[in-house]
Amino acid sequence: MFPILDSNVRLCDGFTRREWLRVGGLSCLGLSLPNLLAAAPASQSNTFGRAKSCIILFLAGGPPQHETFDPKPDAAAEIRGEFRPIATNIPGVQFCELLPRTARMADRLAIIRSMSTNENAHSASSYWMTTGYPSPIRGADFPPRPDDWPCIASIVQKFRPSDRLPFSSVVVPEPVVNNPNIPFPGQNGGLMGRSWDPQFFRCDPTAADFKMDSLGLPGDVPALRLAGRRSLLHEVDRHVAAIERFGATDNYGRFARQAFDVLASNIARNAFDLGREKKQARERYGRHKFGQSVLLARRLIEAGVRLVHVNWPREPGDGSSGNPLWDTHMDNAGRLKDVLCPPFDVALTALLEDLEVRGLLAETLVVVMGEFGRTPRINFRGGRDHWGHVFSVALAGAGIRAAQVYGSSDRNGAYPATNPVQPQDLTATIYHLLGIRHDTEYHNPEKRPLRITTGSPINEVIGLAPATVARTTPGGKVEAIPSFDEGPLANLSFEEGTPIQGDFMKPAAWSAQPLWRPGRGDELSVAAVAAESPLSRTGGHHLVIGYGLATGHGRGKVAQGGWVMIAQRIRNPRPGRYTFAIYASGDANGDQGHYQRVWSEQFSRRLVIYRYADSHKSINHIIEMASLPFDAPFAGPQTANYAKFEVSAVVKDQQDNAQHLDHGIGVAVIVAKTAPGVLDLAATGGHQALIRIDDAEIRFDPWTF
Repeated sequence: MFPILDSNVRLCDGFTRREWLRVGGLSCLGLSLPNLLAAAPASQSNTFGRAKSCIILFLAGGPPQHETFDPKPDAAAEIRGEFRPIATNIPGVQFCELLPRTARMADRLAIIRSMSTNENAHSASSYWMTTGYPSPIRGADFPPRPDDWPCIASIVQKFRPSDRLPFSSVVVPEPVVNNPNIPFPGQNGGLMGRSWDPQFFRCDPTAADFKMDSLGLPGDVPALRLAGRRSLLHEVDRHVAAIERFGATDNYGRFARQAFDVLASNIARNAFDLGREKKQARERYGRHKFGQSVLLARRLIEAGVRLVHVNWPREPGDGSSGNPLWDTHMDNAGRLKDVLCPPFDVALTALLEDLEVRGLLAETLVVVMGEFGRTPRINFRGGRDHWGHVFSVALAGAGIRAAQVYGSSDRNGAYPATNPVQPQDLTATIYHLLGIRHDTEYHNPEKRPLRITTGSPINEVIGLAPATVARTTPGGKVEAIPSFDEGPLANLSFEEGTPIQGDFMKPAAWSAQPLWRPGRGDELSVAAVAAESPLSRTGGHHLVIGYGLATGHGRGKVAQGGWVMIAQRIRNPRPGRYTFAIYASGDANGDQGHYQRVWSEQFSRRLVIYRYADSHKSINHIIEMASLPFDAPFAGPQTANYAKFEVSAVVKDQQDNAQHLDHGIGVAVIVAKTAPGVLDLAATGGHQALIRIDDAEIRFDPWTF
């Protein structure tokens, strides 16, 4: 059954096509209007029309050239960054070590290292990349306008229609938006009219119940459930008739009937059914939104879609983040290593391998691009800023002369050094390979002829054979494909690998200061303990913080202000509310009097959410955002009495210009001597006193707009 909105509709003059679809319920299904158009011109060269279809992987935000396809190992440290270059399987060509799988398939790629827009604004540079025309508004971000040039997907939809499906160009899993939720221009039909918009399918292909019937349907709207296709069409006809009375739809009734062929078509429905894929295939693309969207793109072009544009998806809470998507203004290294490069590296190579095995790579053009690159110099927040002066684009598949690098940037990756390329030549190359002459014209609403692009195909990157047959052994280390389900904190149960370490600079691990080691004795410190229940709440390990950990007899002196802590940096922090919890139990070798008289009175125990004061991320320079004093309940010898304690903090970034995320955030458990004077532990009777900590928890509630 299909859910269709059955709410009152308010109509007005100037109703847009997208608004009409929303009224009719079609946009909730992810559908819009198919078009019947003339075929493309006949081939005029050995590469013209070699591609039956095209997949564009758009890395929104702007991927850094230095940490992807154009590393600069000889540049200064603040330019080259912390990652090493690795050899690809093409002699003399290096990629960043964050792309080890891609390095092994470099012979399938043509890398353009000299792309340039000279635009440092997201909207302006993206507009040029996705339409082939410079932005009419330079150096600024702006929303879509009716007189925008049409995007690549719209041109393909008009001049290269599918012969098997009622739509030719598809965008998944969502359109690209700027903060806070402002659509990028250059994603629609523009001057050609909204009827040539690509089909936007807002979807999450990772969802267990993902299917075509309910793409984008809001969960809280009133719905009329209809049992059959004829009833569905009748219901839409009712909406169309109501709108047509206001003269706002013209031929939309005819288009709507064609659009519903999508629901009736087994080919289209099956293409969206990722459940038909083997588990191994889904795992190979990566179990994340981008990877599964790339897999969906392969299925769609296999079903007959001409062009699928896959946008890098947003993450929960990043609508007000200063480093969303690939826009790494801060923590460039952390974002690339933990969040961005691994899923991209997995998904791109999975796509190339999959297309090749299926015999589709020779007839499918694959384009990897963003709106621009990143600054050569790393900023004070450990990030790279907008840079449109030079960046990289990767091409593969049909009609591409692979196994080469075309163009180059200077020694710092700042400006083109040889063979500069601008977006109009890239769009002309795409059109040429898809069988659309780059001098093709269309007419705007005033019947004025306009060219689809002013560029020319880049002859050096097109061809039917690789640029070289020489191969070499690629470098880098290929790890097992990760699960991509990492949360903000690692090892919450203290059971994985080394439960705790002494190096606070290592992310994704619990760290302690001071960490108990053999020979340290019975001074105040932290240790990991192997013990089954009842001492461990779950599993076979927990942490202890206290004194007397070696022999059961406390030694050493602790002055006021002395402290011990465990902490972990939060992975990929986003704006929102973080809630941190632990389970804790107290012990003093069964001596409750000592526990209360010395441990509880001399020492405070606090649960803390903090942010780092500077880019060094030193645990000695933190700013507490939230703190909760707690007193773990006492338990007798060889037992435990765990209680839960939690603290929460609202983390802001662009809201109120708070910039809490500039240098990262973390969580900690801190035990500090707050009572005046110096405590001689041996003089207190040589007792042991400690708290046990097991099973930490973290919850993140993102900001929404």
